[in-house]
Amino acid sequence: MIPAEDAAFDVVLACLSLLYVIDRAAAAREIARVLRPGGRFVAAVWGAPAECDIVLFQQTAGSLAPPPPVPGVGPGALADSAAFLNQLSQAGIRARVDRQQLGFDFDDFESAWEVLAGVTTAQLAPERREEAKVAIRALMWPQAGSPRHFSNMTQFIIGRA
Repeated sequence: MIPAEDAAFDVVLACLSLLYVIDRAAAAREIARVLRPGGRFVAAVWGAPAECDIVLFQQTAGSLAPPPPVPGVGPGALADSAAFLNQLSQAGIRARVDRQQLGFDFDDFESAWEVLAGVTTAQLAPERREEAKVAIRALMWPQAGSPRHFSNMTQFIIGRA
């Protein structure tokens, strides 16, 4: 539940948080509840691993962890956002998805590992963490000492109450 009165906001923003929401239908209803008539909703979510390097990185590392307690959450969970768009529509928000290819660079594999692996591998045993590191290096960074560009499809869910 969003701790706000009904129709309290002109705009609701969600940056990469909806990937981790368990009950997205409830989230859509709450977003609609707190938006004023004509209010705007904007969310950023990642695309699928095939078009989003950060999701590929996270899912590769996560494949060595136990399965999440709830399926359908995490990086790439809204790569196909059709179901969520329908949930928003049922809640009274007309929404669409705009896609934009964004990216960033790392000087070397160790820099990328330090920045991106913490959350996904934090609970892994040391040997599993090392397995994840080896798997990601082999898949995504065959020349570990060289720079690499991460290309990331970002999807912006844009709607109006």
